[in-house]
Amino acid sequence: LLGQGSMGAVYEGENVRIHRRVAIKTLHGGVASKADTVTRFEREAQAAGRIGSEHIVEVLDMGELEDGTRFMVMEFLEGVTLSKRIRSKGRLAPDEACVFLIELLEGLGAAHEAGIIHRDLKPANVFLLHTKNGRPDFVKILDFGVSKFSLLGGEEMSMTSTGAVLGTPFYMSPEQAKGSASIDHRSDLYTVGVIAY
Repeated sequence: LLGQGSMGAVYEGENVRIHRRVAIKTLHGGVASKADTVTRFEREAQAAGRIGSEHIVEVLDMGELEDGTRFMVMEFLEGVTLSKRIRSKGRLAPDEACVFLIELLEGLGAAHEAGIIHRDLKPANVFLLHTKNGRPDFVKILDFGVSKFSLLGGEEMSMTSTGAVLGTPFYMSPEQAKGSASIDHRSDLYTVGVIAY
């Protein structure tokens, strides 16, 4: 067991055929019976696959166990979330923060190009890998569960109705906090500014 929250748990696992460490995210039985929760869980996997950026956590598979438990298999990440880094070190120096902000913006840029708005960016959803390709603190964006998709033909698919608010209030743009249905990628950019501050 790597971690546990109100919605589910994350376990370390191994793909025994290729000897690859993975993270397996599961939904708790109580929330797995709620259709909107299952939809959010599935769209997290869909968003990761649709974006295809090295700065987005890679989802390898998803499915359902015999007992009905939903699971998602993701790449195994070694490092810490930005929130843990800030708690342990305090405010980051500008040159240190600048490196991860650039990578965060690269990942968001790829999401926005794919027509996906994250809508729940916060330091807990920014993961800093110990190292990747010789680069320390390589950024991975986590948790696209409340994202908003633009579909082919200009339609949008969203987890919220007009006036409903999902996300973390401290990091929301004013438009998102008001429950506006017309938020776009600029809402995520506002949130990056709050994180940088």
